[in-house]
Amino acid sequence: MVVYIIKFLSGFVEFSVSGDFPERFLNQLAAHRVPFWDIQRKGGRLTLKVLLRDYKKLHKIKGKNRIKTKVVKRYGLPFKLRKYRLRVGFALGFVLYFAMLFYMSSFVWNINVVGNERIPTAEVLSACAELGLLEGTRISSVDSEDFRTRLALALPDIAWASVNIEGSTATVNISESLSTEKTDKTPCNLVASNDGIIERLEVTEGTVAVKVGQTVKAGDLLVSGVTEYKDGSSKFGRSSGKVFARTERTITYMATFVQSEQICVGEPKSRTVLSFFGIDIPLYLGSLKGNFERTVEVKRWDWNGAYLPITLTTAEFVPVDTRAFLIDEAVARELATVKLKEIEESELSAAEILSKNVEYKVLEKGVEISATYSLRENIAEQDLLLILTEK
Repeated sequence: MVVYIIKFLSGFVEFSVSGDFPERFLNQLAAHRVPFWDIQRKGGRLTLKVLLRDYKKLHKIKGKNRIKTKVVKRYGLPFKLRKYRLRVGFALGFVLYFAMLFYMSSFVWNINVVGNERIPTAEVLSACAELGLLEGTRISSVDSEDFRTRLALALPDIAWASVNIEGSTATVNISESLSTEKTDKTPCNLVASNDGIIERLEVTEGTVAVKVGQTVKAGDLLVSGVTEYKDGSSKFGRSSGKVFARTERTITYMATFVQSEQICVGEPKSRTVLSFFGIDIPLYLGSLKGNFERTVEVKRWDWNGAYLPITLTTAEFVPVDTRAFLIDEAVARELATVKLKEIEESELSAAEILSKNVEYKVLEKGVEISATYSLRENIAEQDLLLILTEK
């Protein structure tokens, strides 16, 4: 068995010998100390087997003898490897694939955030990146105990945090505080934010300093954070509540006759960037010059909640130019009306509009709209209560 294994590893050949006196050829093999075995006579031919390294010597051994040799069959490992010699690239690729897979498994590929309801996931991921946990981070460099402590400090609204790494996925578990409202106990007053006439008081903390029907100006004290007792002692607290008053407000806006707009002046151009483990690889050459409007599309390959740390960001740039044009009085008036409505919804959303008086003026540059509002609104705003002590 051991002899056969040696022959198999070395390789051997079965061949036939024909011609004049093939037996004489066997004597020549013996004289050259070439081992051979399994000798058989078939007709006028002899068949035998020799090692592959010895078969390569037959041409010199037979010399000028009128004999012919012909390979009948080949055996052993060298011939089997020769059969698959064209598949070396496949085998090499197979080995490299698993080597790369093993190497890449030592990095964080995915980061998932669970447990957050009020805090946006993007904000948590941004904080994680600043603390060193992002796609492409080596797993061995992540200290879970230290990370969760620093994350809780970075995001005040987090009561508790942890990070678990399974495979190449890091899961950040957070527990949000019961309330995101800060319980500030700093003493303060309530003062008037605008001029007005007091109509209703809804004070929950503090000493009321005004009464219904009273006229106040911006900055006047409405509710004091100081409570004075009959024995002469005082207590400083944090005033809270609402003070509703009738107020007036004026909003002015001008729609000019000369307007401008951006127009497309050429074909859109695309620029694509491949991001792998946080490394940006531009897939384009050259730069763009001029003014452009840009739209961005980001693609990420994911499945079953997991994703590859590869993103393809494509930005489309549309070349634009600014064009000036004139509008008439009617269009300017309509434009001013629309703009006033937008300002009204933005600045007066918390107030009740009791009445509104609108006036238009045609000026040299355009149409000016002016609206005077009669409002009912909460004018109470907190003002820090300074406590002076004598040294």
